[in-house]
This record gives sequence, structure tokens and C-alpha cells, in this order.
Amino acid sequence: MRNRTYEKIIQYVSLTMIVAAGGIIGALPLISSSSAEVRTVISESDMLRAAFAQKISQICEIDTIDTKERPWQYIVIHHSASEKGNATRFDTYHREKKGWKYGLAYHFVIGNGTLSGDGEIEVGNRWKNQIHGAHTANMDCNQVAIGICLVGDFENGGKPSEDQFDSLVRLTRYLSSKYDIPLSNIILHSQVHQKGTACPGKNFPMAEFKTSLIQFASNEISPSRKS
Repeated sequence: MRNRTYEKIIQYVSLTMIVAAGGIIGALPLISSSSAEVRTVISESDMLRAAFAQKISQICEIDTIDTKERPWQYIVIHHSASEKGNATRFDTYHREKKGWKYGLAYHFVIGNGTLSGDGEIEVGNRWKNQIHGAHTANMDCNQVAIGICLVGDFENGGKPSEDQFDSLVRLTRYLSSKYDIPLSNIILHSQVHQKGTACPGKNFPMAEFKTSLIQFASNEISPSRKS
């Protein structure tokens, strides 16, 4: 009788251990899968951020052997006044609708995550070949002003994304230092002497932008201009 009791106890304990083990084993794929998903999300996020944390000096490089740098004196900030866009779309519009020979009016376009990466800096043909801009109605300004356009509508929508703003600060700081452009000559499209425009919109954080430029400048070494 006692032996049977022991056998039942052993069978019960064994069964309990098997069930518990089965539960753990059954849960392992879920735990592993969940961890893998977390790792994948983090990995993809880091990869995207690294991809768009571009090296500004490389982005701004031009072939100085065949191309002469222009005497840039101003930097003008624009918005696209559209929710979506990228350099290719704007280039097509400017060539086909505006009839502009050199296409894209701006020298640089900073994406908002729609048709290009959030904060991704796209370089236009005008910069690569050091061609004057077509980004304002003041042609005298266009001859000496670098045009930077942020994708988005900051008049009727919100503000630039965090990544856009960061890229704008880094790009502007590099260019202003390289070409000795003073802070007073870093302006909004609406500040150019021309027919009235609200660009880049009432929600563009100009005060924060200028403050960030000053703070950024205090923590870096100015790049030397190529002769």
C-alpha cells in the first residue's frame, strides 16, 4: 500500500515537472521572438539614425578642380509648403512646371520622413556645380545666397521635426563657418527684399535656430575653406 502511495507521489511530481517544463519550453519561442523583435526594432532605428547622421563636410564637397566655388554671402531658409516631398520631386516640378534650366531651385533639401529620410540632407545639382540659386524672387540675392529647403508646411502645419532641425543646424553651421557667413546673414526667405512671402512659415523656430547655431559653434573647430 505504502509503495503504491510512493509511486503515485512520484508520478504526480514527474507529471508536474513535465507540465512545468512544457510551459517553459512553450514560452521560450515567445520570449525569444519578442526579444528578437525588440532587437530588430532597435537595430533598424539605430541604422536609420546612423544613415542620416551624415558627415556634413562630405555632403558639401565639390570638385574644386573642375568647379570654382562661388563667393557665398548668405544662407536663406525655406520650407516646401507641402506635407511631402524630396529633392527629386521638387527638381521635376521646377524643370517641368517652372521651366528652369538647372531644375531644383535650392542647393540643399532636408527631408521630413515622407519621400526621403527624416533629417536626410539631399544635395542639389546647383550646389555640386556651384550654380546660383533660384529660391528667391531677388536675383541679386540668388547669386550669393545658399538655399536650404526643409520639407513641410510650417505656416499651416507644425514645426520642423527634431531630426530636420538638427540637420539644419549642423549644415548651416558648417556652411557659415566655411564661407565666413555671419549670423546676421543667415535669414529666412521672408526676410529677403522681394515680394512678400511667409516662407518658411510662422511656426519655424527662428530664435531657437539662431541660439542653437551659437551653442553649436562654441563646441566645434571651424573648417578651413579650400583655396
